[in-house]
Amino acid sequence: MKITSNIINHIALQVVQTNDGGLFHGRMGIILALYCYGIAHDNNYICEYASDILQLTMNDYHDGDISLENGLSGIGLGFTLLYKAGLFNDDLNELLFDLDQKIMGFDPRRMIDQSFRLGISGVLYYIRTRLSIDQPLMSIHRDYIRELEDNIRSIDKKVFQDEFLDSLQQPNWEVDDYFEKDAGIDNGCAYYLIMDSYEKVFSR
Repeated sequence: MKITSNIINHIALQVVQTNDGGLFHGRMGIILALYCYGIAHDNNYICEYASDILQLTMNDYHDGDISLENGLSGIGLGFTLLYKAGLFNDDLNELLFDLDQKIMGFDPRRMIDQSFRLGISGVLYYIRTRLSIDQPLMSIHRDYIRELEDNIRSIDKKVFQDEFLDSLQQPNWEVDDYFEKDAGIDNGCAYYLIMDSYEKVFSR
């Protein structure tokens, strides 16, 4: 898989034009892919570009959706992974306070969808990722986490992913055929960037 400057330039252009701020199909995922690729290949220009675009994404999310794929948990996971990758050093409890409050506005005891991309498994994955970093998680209450875990204890293991990367769908076209294709990390151009670089960044 050869990633050329042409596809990177295409993705960089698309990220500022998309109206979707989400992780799987929108701006947050593309920023994550660009930053990881920049780190993995020692390209400061790409890293700085991703950082600049992130500033436009701070308040760009869907309040009524807490899913990993399209909603609040995906935005939270994106910020958490970018923090782990070294893009910024902010306190995530402050940065994500409003977002986490909106997530806790959904009663975990009444969530029916247990899937990873759209349901409760993805919400818990985001929270567990927050718990894995070097900052204590203060913006999500322990009782809320416990209720999420209680809901999910009987989950069908087939719908739960051990890793975020495993949930992404590979495009059915080759990397050279990127033109006029979606730019997201799920079934889009940025899929190739994140698959090239994610493990290199987060296995360090």
